[in-house]
Amino acid sequence: MLEFDYAHHAPSVAVGFVVGLVAFAPLLVALLPVLRRRREANMTVGFMGVFASFLVLFLGVIVTHLLARPVLVGFAAGEIMGFLLCWIAVALAIMLRRD
Repeated sequence: MLEFDYAHHAPSVAVGFVVGLVAFAPLLVALLPVLRRRREANMTVGFMGVFASFLVLFLGVIVTHLLARPVLVGFAAGEIMGFLLCWIAVALAIMLRRD
């Protein structure tokens, strides 16, 4: 039977969560000027933000795989939670914004 030791994986989940938050930053940098109506939407800038975010997430998983393979699942789960939390926060901010 497989066991999941929370005490062993909690630090890796926390580090993954922080990496997920950091990975959302390039996407937010590309998105904020458009939301504040300072710049028109641009596919090139948007894709660069998405690519930079993906690169940070991917490098986090690769580095964890190379350096600490036993905690990879916890790290990846933390990354996903951090990234999705930022995504949900931006979506809620857009929905609640008054124009």
